[in-house]
Amino acid sequence: MADNNKSGIRQSYINELNDLIGYQMENQVLLDEYVLEILKRLTLITKREVLICTNDKNRVQWVNIGDASTVNIGNAEMLYHVKALNKYRVIHTHPGGNPRLSAEDFSAAKKQSLQCIIAIGVDEKIPTSFSIGVPVVEEGTMEYGQGLFKTLKELNKFPLEHYILLADRFIKDDPNNRFDAEDEEERALLIGLDLPGNKGIELVDSMEELRQLVKTAGGIVEEEVCQSKNQIDPTFYVGKGKLQELIKVIQNHDINLIVANDELNSRQIANIEAATGTKTVDRTTIILDIFARHAKTKEGKLQVELAQQKYRMSHLKGLGIVMSRTGGGIGTRGPGEKKLETDRRHIRKQLEELEARIERINKSNQLNAVQRSKNKIKTVSLIGYTNSGKSTLFNRLTQSEVVTKDGLFITLDSTLRKVDPEHGEYLVSDTVGFIDKLPHDLIKAFKTTLMEVETADLLLHVVDVSNHNYEAQIEVVNQVLSDIGSGNKKVIMIYNKIDKLTPEEQDALLLKNQVAVEELALYISAKEGMAIEGLFEIINRVLVGEKREMQLLIPYDDNKSLALLHEMKVVLAIDYQADGNLVTIEMTDDFPTHLFEKYQVTEV
Repeated sequence: MADNNKSGIRQSYINELNDLIGYQMENQVLLDEYVLEILKRLTLITKREVLICTNDKNRVQWVNIGDASTVNIGNAEMLYHVKALNKYRVIHTHPGGNPRLSAEDFSAAKKQSLQCIIAIGVDEKIPTSFSIGVPVVEEGTMEYGQGLFKTLKELNKFPLEHYILLADRFIKDDPNNRFDAEDEEERALLIGLDLPGNKGIELVDSMEELRQLVKTAGGIVEEEVCQSKNQIDPTFYVGKGKLQELIKVIQNHDINLIVANDELNSRQIANIEAATGTKTVDRTTIILDIFARHAKTKEGKLQVELAQQKYRMSHLKGLGIVMSRTGGGIGTRGPGEKKLETDRRHIRKQLEELEARIERINKSNQLNAVQRSKNKIKTVSLIGYTNSGKSTLFNRLTQSEVVTKDGLFITLDSTLRKVDPEHGEYLVSDTVGFIDKLPHDLIKAFKTTLMEVETADLLLHVVDVSNHNYEAQIEVVNQVLSDIGSGNKKVIMIYNKIDKLTPEEQDALLLKNQVAVEELALYISAKEGMAIEGLFEIINRVLVGEKREMQLLIPYDDNKSLALLHEMKVVLAIDYQADGNLVTIEMTDDFPTHLFEKYQVTEV
């Protein structure tokens, strides 16, 4: 049935086109004069593409009217993954007189596995001409080729059955052929909005970040479409006009995945998929997919599952017919209960179980943190935007071999290691990186991992200064710290990847930040080992205070006090005096001065 919501088209024209449904052309011709005249006349009147879809018996099954340049060739009955060509043949007009099949035409024919697609060039000043696209098998591959005809008689003489036979034989005999196998490669179209008052990461950088997310998740980004809007469209995310552009891009580039740069609700996802016939996900879904890939520990996997279930719960409403069918099974439903409610109950139960298991892990981690505090073991936690180089720095500080890779969310599970013994006595934790537009529920789900941040004595905020957007990334991280209640922690700003900057860029960076940054800061290259020794010194100074020397005169009969100093590893030298041992020690702020006040001689 033709879309009767096409503005500017009289209902009588739509009715005339709809009347063709069920009409069967005689003598098995591809197209007869009667149908051709209707298509031509409606095209000239409306200045739009007009389309009919016939079956292999040349009976009209479906009709539609497009806009001035394109028409949707979709139908719920047309299947993509089949073991033979579909029985459908699509015939449509090209206003302007050009009969040649476009890239969109070929892409649609291939995607729908059509027996053929026919274009009719319609213009008052140009004689009507035709083209036909058919599956051509050559050298072990199958693509759609084009033939041109000047008259309807020539078109109807075309040996279509021969091409159908060869194509069906090829599809049946080749198990690797795309028409007989699931298309596992995800070719993505990224869509994003530039909204007024957007703070933080600029759209161009946010889209590049989304591109990297899709790549990390295993997808291939084919195209990117952005739009400036006053607000997000509640129905399609983008505007209706931009949606038509998306349909064209999808056909041209054989897209099978749409990824939105913002979180979509279930209604928007369903509407976009219905309009484009293409699987649609949002930024959050991609992040969750990456998390699921990279979670290795039991703790990490539980947190990923919790985040996924929370996201699924929020997107149940509005998922259509599939979610509203009556559920089945003993104990799964009450009288008249719908599957949607059954799914909600099932997810709620899973959430309760997951939260209980994670809570047990939290209590265990809290006990460990309390024990470390009792034993006066300091902890340092690395935080920062994803892919800022935290794991590389972690390896430098702890002489570890945590996996490092150029990609987003490579580190998901929290890792705790002792610092290199030559440089101190504290623990260092590496945590999941933060990112722009990280949903609050996702942060809450990863509370266990982020607990290392909450309990740390010192935070190292690692920043990738080679990224021109690093200041906005700093703001994102600070906001997340505030959200988890760690905004008042001691922080050392670590400006990493300084090796990627030219000397001039380094000088400009130092000049820019010497006034703006009031807290402790250091410029390093974790990869090249630049300024790492200086970082060790700053960490120790912050954790235990400035080191200074003191002399104590301890009587020879007080062996207990001398043994305690040796146990604390603070003794630098001992000079034997007549009145006792003159001990030179190196002390910090946490030294128990009150225990030795009576023996103090000097403080150097």
